Amino acid sequence: MGKTISIKVLFGIYLLLMAGKVFAFSCNVDGGSSIGAGTTSVYVNLDPVIQPGQNLVVDLSQHISCWNDYGGWYDTDHINLVQGSAFAGSLQSYKGSLYWNNVTYPFPLTTNTNVLDIGDKTPMPLPLKLYITPVGAAGGVVIKAGEVIARIHMYKIATLGSGNPRNFTWNIISNNNVVMPTGGCTVDSRNVTVDLPDFPGSAEIPLGVYCSSEQKLSFYLSGATTDSSRQVFANTAPDATKASGVGVTLMRNGKILATEKMSPWGQ
Repeated sequence: MGKTISIKVLFGIYLLLMAGKVFAFSCNVDGGSSIGAGTTSVYVNLDPVIQPGQNLVVDLSQHISCWNDYGGWYDTDHINLVQGSAFAGSLQSYKGSLYWNNVTYPFPLTTNTNVLDIGDKTPMPLPLKLYITPVGAAGGVVIKAGEVIARIHMYKIATLGSGNPRNFTWNIISNNNVVMPTGGCTVDSRNVTVDLPDFPGSAEIPLGVYCSSEQKLSFYLSGATTDSSRQVFANTAPDATKASGVGVTLMRNGKILATEKMSPWGQ
């Protein structure tokens, strides 16, 4: 009798251990500790990329990975992203697209996405990218370090038994200060320092514009001026250090430019 009881107890313990492992599913961010469910912050270095019809915000496959703790595709986990996932913070009013598992969806999500199956122990980078839809030819939004730019909701359920359903929320947070392009064009620098030569003299302004497709662009100047033609810019240096009797003008193609006047940039 004692032997029989021992076998039943051991068998019961084995089943419990196996069941706990069968329904295990985990994720991590940037190779960190395992995450079983709930809300997690994902810190990303934003480096926007201008592309035809859409601007890449962030490739989250570089940050979030998930796996099945049991492995061997015995009890496959089924994962999808959930409607209500959207931009946040400074990007809250913008629309874009979300790439997930070989399909692109309008973003914010108004429907659930397709299902990604995971059944292996090897961490699988989530096939997930966020894009913003350009509005006009040029423009940008300032995003500060520490700002939440999007929230993505994810649902998981397994094959066996009740499936042990779990919900995840990924808060996407910027690691850096950046200007997010919201148009089809961007400039190579938004703050340009020009070293002026001794009077009289001139210096080039190192400024370039990149567009993902052909655009007709114009520009205008703004700033305090000292003359009625609005062509000579005021020296805004502290009184103790600024030069007197010297003016600064901007020229393009040999012509002095006035402020608040639209000028064609070209194509």
